[in-house]
Amino acid sequence: MMSILITLMTFLRFLLFLSAVGTAAEPGSALSVEHKHMKFGHNWKDAQKFCRKNYLDLATIYNQEHANSPFLLEYKAWIGLHRGKQNDWEWIDGRDYEIKWASNEGKNNGEKCAVLGYRYNNRKIYSRDCEMKSFAACQIINSSSTTITQEMMSWSEAKEHCMKISQELATFTEEEMTVFSQQDFPIWIGLHRHDSSWKWSSGLQEDKYWKLEPSDNKDCVTITSVTKRLAVENCQTLHPFFCMNDNVILVKEKKSWEEAFEHCRGLGLNSNLRFNLLSVKPGDEHKYVVNRVTEADTEEVWTGLRFLGDEWLWINGKDVSYTDLLKCPPLGRHCGAISKNDRSNVAARDCLERKNFLCYSY
Repeated sequence: MMSILITLMTFLRFLLFLSAVGTAAEPGSALSVEHKHMKFGHNWKDAQKFCRKNYLDLATIYNQEHANSPFLLEYKAWIGLHRGKQNDWEWIDGRDYEIKWASNEGKNNGEKCAVLGYRYNNRKIYSRDCEMKSFAACQIINSSSTTITQEMMSWSEAKEHCMKISQELATFTEEEMTVFSQQDFPIWIGLHRHDSSWKWSSGLQEDKYWKLEPSDNKDCVTITSVTKRLAVENCQTLHPFFCMNDNVILVKEKKSWEEAFEHCRGLGLNSNLRFNLLSVKPGDEHKYVVNRVTEADTEEVWTGLRFLGDEWLWINGKDVSYTDLLKCPPLGRHCGAISKNDRSNVAARDCLERKNFLCYSY
């Protein structure tokens, strides 16, 4: 009798919650993943550290369709503009070209060197710390012919590099900025050799799609900015890199499904954000979530899937897209869990089992 009462009370709370959240815009999807293209250079390990400190990790790229979607065409390259002895901005050829600064750039006294920033056909100049690692725009002396190096270096290293090939860091008028065009350059992602196989940095799940061949001293992987092809590289090479972040929280406490539900809801009490148990779509999104739960203390983690009345539903009101769920699950096995070792299905489990769980913010 008591268990029936608890189930009824839970059901009523869900009805109130569903009426509040309304109808889903996208079936099953509460996961939000954002990517950040960092345009300065790090080796692979330092890029991983940066992404883990400031975001979640280096990006995971599941397949070619996924690879084609991010915009990676932006780049920045050192040019022949820097602060001189009087701390004024000077071109290295001594000329007085007008400087097309981006908004609020060129004012920080701690930034003494300049880069050209390219985005589509939008070209602006930015001030930067001279020790930042960036591409170099080398120019044939007394010519507008300019090339962008694929190596990343400091401003002084860039100046020296250009001189070694009998060129100089680029100088130009505002009209001549059009010589800067789209470039196809490598960008670090989270795939690397680990324990003799290719694995993703986020969760160390083994890659099953790209089937890259091992190569001597090349244990890390880049994606090219234009052609979106993956290639193996020496991990010590300096490249731009691609971070990712999401709205998922893995809670490594062992709770029943209902306790997990209440825990997630309670996370937003002192915040402008709200939280709930996570809903998931099958396919790439499910695989992404499996990568996120590899650090869980339990083999399976609770999601927001619940069997109520005579159907499975996500408690946030999203549509259920999984087609292989039990139509009539055994009594008690009315809650949905994702396993570390199943990259496609959600399993029906006894709601009183104690597991880690996934919350999300919105």
